[in-house]
Amino acid sequence: MIRHSIVAMSLVVALPLASSCTRSGASAGGHDDRPPKAVRMAAVEYSNAPVAKTYSAIIAPNTQVDVAFRVTGYVVYLDQARAADGRIRPLEPGAPVRAGMILARVRAADYQAVEQKARGARNEADAGVLAAEAQASEAQAGLEQADLDFQRIATLWQQESITKQAYDGSKTRLDVARAKLDAAKAAVAAARERSASAGGQLREAQIALGDTDLRSPLGGTLLERRVEIGTFATAGTPAFVVADLRLVKAHFNVPDTALRAFHTGQSLPLTVDAFPGERFDGRILSIAPSADPRARSFEVMVSIVNPDMKLRSGMIASIRSASSDAADRRLPQIPIDALVHDPVGDRYVAYTTELKDGRTVVRAIPIKPGPLVGNEVVVLEGLTAGQRIVVSGANLLRPGDAVKEIQ
Repeated sequence: MIRHSIVAMSLVVALPLASSCTRSGASAGGHDDRPPKAVRMAAVEYSNAPVAKTYSAIIAPNTQVDVAFRVTGYVVYLDQARAADGRIRPLEPGAPVRAGMILARVRAADYQAVEQKARGARNEADAGVLAAEAQASEAQAGLEQADLDFQRIATLWQQESITKQAYDGSKTRLDVARAKLDAAKAAVAAARERSASAGGQLREAQIALGDTDLRSPLGGTLLERRVEIGTFATAGTPAFVVADLRLVKAHFNVPDTALRAFHTGQSLPLTVDAFPGERFDGRILSIAPSADPRARSFEVMVSIVNPDMKLRSGMIASIRSASSDAADRRLPQIPIDALVHDPVGDRYVAYTTELKDGRTVVRAIPIKPGPLVGNEVVVLEGLTAGQRIVVSGANLLRPGDAVKEIQ
C-alpha cells in the first residue's frame, strides 16, 4: 500500500531468514534436541496515530494544445534552432515556443492563386457597382427632366393650348423615366450584393492564405512534432503539441470514504519518483462532483508551481494525506523488532507461538506493514489487537523453532 514506507522499513529491519536454514535442526531421530530460545512476547495493540494514505498521481501540463493546420498542403517550412550537436535543425520536443511563433508553413502558391482570383472578382464587382450607380444617376436625371416637361405640358393642357396627344406623350415619357430609375436602383442593389459576396470570398481566400502559416497559440514547451518537410498535412490533423509547463497539475482518484480528507484550496505535499527525497507543494484545484462510473472513485486535481520546469508531463507523483476515517486510526501496531522480512517468500512476517508435540514453537504470520511511527510499525493486514507475538529475538527465529518466553 505504501511502497516508500515499506522499502524504508525493509532496509532497517530486514534480516534474512534463509541464513537460519543452514543451521542443523533435528537429530538423527527427527527430534530437535536444541534448548528452547528465549523470547519476549507482548500483545498487539491499536495505533492511535493517523494513518497516512498514499495516492499515485500523474503529472500533466496546466495547458496543453494540439496545434493543427486549418488548410491542406505540403509542408515547405519548419522553424529551426541550433541543436545540441551544433547543427541547425527543426524544432524538437523540449524546445521553447513563443506565442504567435510560426512553427511550420504549407505551400502557399495554390492559395495565393485563389486569393488573386477572388481579388479580381471583387474588383470587377466593385466596377459593376460604379457602372450601376452611374446608370442610376443618369436615370434620375432623365426622370427629373421628364417630370419638368410633364409639368409644363400639363399647364398648357389646362390652358387648352396643346393637343391631348402631346399631353399623353409627355405623361408616357415621365412613366418610362420612373421605370428606368427603378430598374437602375435595382441594378445598383444587385451590383452591391455581388460586390459584398466577392468581398467575402476575397476575405476567405486571404484567411486561407494566412492559415498556410501555422502559429503557436501560446508560449510554452514543444512536447511533440509530427510533421517533416514534404509531409502532406491535412486540415484539422495535429502537427505539433505545445504545453505550458510553468504550472502543472497532478490528478489522482480517491474513494468516497476518503473524500472528507480533501477540500478545495488545501495544500498537499507531493513526492516524485524522478526526484527521490525532494518535496513539492501542491494545492487542490478541484474535486470531481461525481464519481467515475467505472472506477467508482472521485478525481482530485492538484496545481503545482513549476518555475524551473523540473516536473514534466507524464511523471508519477505520490501524494500522502492523513486519513480522517476513525476506522483507519484503529489499526494494529507492533514494535519494529517484531517485524521480520522473509527473503525466500519476499514477504513480511511476525511470529506467534503454538503447542506442538508438547513443545512451544513459533509460527510465522504473514503481514502487510504500513508506515513507521516512531519505533512502531502500523500493520495494515494480518494481525488483530490482542494477539500475542514475539517482540524480542524475532530475527533469530525460523518457523518451528522451540522457544521459551521470558519476562
